[in-house]
Amino acid sequence: MLDKEPDKGQLFKYLESVFTDLEQQKIALDQSAIVAFTDTKGNITYVNDKFCEISKFSHDELIGQNHRIINSGYHEPEFFTNLWRTIAKGKVWNGDIRNKAKDGSYYWVATTIVPYLDARGKPYQYVSIRFDITKQKKQELELKHRTKQLEDFCFIVSHNLRAPLSNLLLLTSMIEECESFEEQKLLVDRVAKPVNLLNEIFNELIESLQIRQDGEIAREHLFFQDCFDKVVESLNINIIHPDSTIRSNFTKVPTIHYPKKYLLSIMQNLLSNAIRYGSPDRKLKVEVKSYVKNGSIWMEVKDNGIGIDMKANGKKLFGLRKTFHHNHDAKGFGLFITKTQVETMGGSIHAESELGKGSSFYVQFIKNDSI
Repeated sequence: MLDKEPDKGQLFKYLESVFTDLEQQKIALDQSAIVAFTDTKGNITYVNDKFCEISKFSHDELIGQNHRIINSGYHEPEFFTNLWRTIAKGKVWNGDIRNKAKDGSYYWVATTIVPYLDARGKPYQYVSIRFDITKQKKQELELKHRTKQLEDFCFIVSHNLRAPLSNLLLLTSMIEECESFEEQKLLVDRVAKPVNLLNEIFNELIESLQIRQDGEIAREHLFFQDCFDKVVESLNINIIHPDSTIRSNFTKVPTIHYPKKYLLSIMQNLLSNAIRYGSPDRKLKVEVKSYVKNGSIWMEVKDNGIGIDMKANGKKLFGLRKTFHHNHDAKGFGLFITKTQVETMGGSIHAESELGKGSSFYVQFIKNDSI
């Protein structure tokens, strides 16, 4: 006996309700998530408004394009190889991706990619559902940065206070064992040196700590040349090195939005180093310039001084109270405080140097890949 033929009206109503539910789900998804469909080659076939909003691209600019259009270059090629290997097998992929918007800004998205499978179980298209997690990533980065700062500070404190405290304890115990007043007086006089050193270190550490907590310091619209001229005038370079040549070129990036006291301090410390470690065999020559590299503002300070043995001292170059030449004026605080100021404002600093030829310091004021 044949089954009863299904009621076409009921079937139509059922299909209509299914499509209505799907449409409502799509609307809900579009309101809350960043959605895109792609073919098996990774070419975009659909994007919702939220995708356009976060990527800064229009629908027309995205449809037909490969997802490489928003590739930030942050992830290694293996990252995407593993992603494609997973979804090509018909499996769901989950992970966090950093993308690049049309205006050059970066954003993070928590991503789920679901394959659509045909009757043979082979993917014929993919839907990616993303949620903006840029704010969370920034908070994670800030927490990581603060934790690293705390670890560095604890190391600096323990490392730099150990020697003077040990000397002080030794002298104290020796004073207690002295039998004559003359011996005690001699040792008491010797106590002054480690005490003064401790006081210097404490003051330096307090200044460093204040800078580390100064991330919200007011920024100003500054002209590099104005700040540079002010520093050069204060250092009396022409008096110390009358035949010196100090050149600056800030034409590529004439201005910066930065705390004035930090920019002056950074310039002063780097120029002071160039003066202090000038070569006795040739006239002092210093070149300072600003430029843009990978979307970040940089400043380079290059000199022809005595140079630094980077193989022996490169890793401790920016350490507190680290000096590398027999100069009685050097305290090993300038480069340490410069690094602290630069990093507090989200930048970085590194150096290249060769003994007998000179040094170059590179300051990246604001990291382009900060998230």
